[in-house]
Amino acid sequence: MHYEHFGMLLQELRKKHNMSREKLAENICTTKQIYRLEKGTSEPSIYLLHQLSIKFNMDLNEYYKMYFTKNTLVGLEGTKAINLAIENENLDLIKSLIEKYEGLEDFKQGHNLQHIYYGKALLSALSDKDYTTSIQYCFQGLLIECSEFQVDTITDNTYSNIGLALINCTSQNYFAMNNHGKGMKVLHGLLTVLETHHIYPAYPMFQASPFAKKLYQLVLYNFSLHFFQHGDTKKAFQYANKGIAFSIKEYNLRLLPELYEMKLKILYQEENFDEAIICYNHTLHLYKVTRKDTKLAALEDLAKSDYPGVLRG
Repeated sequence: MHYEHFGMLLQELRKKHNMSREKLAENICTTKQIYRLEKGTSEPSIYLLHQLSIKFNMDLNEYYKMYFTKNTLVGLEGTKAINLAIENENLDLIKSLIEKYEGLEDFKQGHNLQHIYYGKALLSALSDKDYTTSIQYCFQGLLIECSEFQVDTITDNTYSNIGLALINCTSQNYFAMNNHGKGMKVLHGLLTVLETHHIYPAYPMFQASPFAKKLYQLVLYNFSLHFFQHGDTKKAFQYANKGIAFSIKEYNLRLLPELYEMKLKILYQEENFDEAIICYNHTLHLYKVTRKDTKLAALEDLAKSDYPGVLRG
């Protein structure tokens, strides 16, 4: 059957399962929202797609992306180029790509527009050190997929990959503004969303994307770093170990060297020199394997001045 909009599929599924709109809406949204979806006057949020998937025991997220989103060639090429520039931390290229794409019709709404806001948020934070404006761009991007987004209710929803990135960017902006309390609040919300809906989902139909796994590593590292900076070495150690265990389990070396270096700092501060020596050697090896030569050289120099105790091992 050809579906002109997502609501037609939703209505068919609801009737197939002998459910009223009230029953379908129970514990996830209002009956009016289901009615608007079925009439095609409203589009589902990521959160609602997730909850409806659970009700019907099928992954509507993938179905929706495949059949009901407008992924044009220009949009796909543009978002891919922006993502690559972000991954390579090429700020000049990010700026030029935003100038190239933001005026196009393909980037006026939805997923593609979120990438424009994310790029602008990064430029505001990293180039201009304007963290307030960066947060505003993050919020504009998040409101596209979650119209009632608020810092206090982050855990009430689940998010797309770009939504998760915008939340992480928000937390780092608050830290840069020395608003540690709000930064940790956003980071805690992000961690909860990742663990609940992406890394350890209640339903096996949802598999964590490679992006979610990478972000999970980063969030664990950031928790360890911020607890360490504020003198809570016990929690810093817990999060570093959690990140190391997850990275090893997933065979993902991306942030494993940095997590080991974080653990090294904690062990050395706690004067656990024997363990610190082991950790130092692991970190050196991992920086070599991952070809992070700059970080390798920096660690070797740092050891001479800050960690002389590890060199005897």
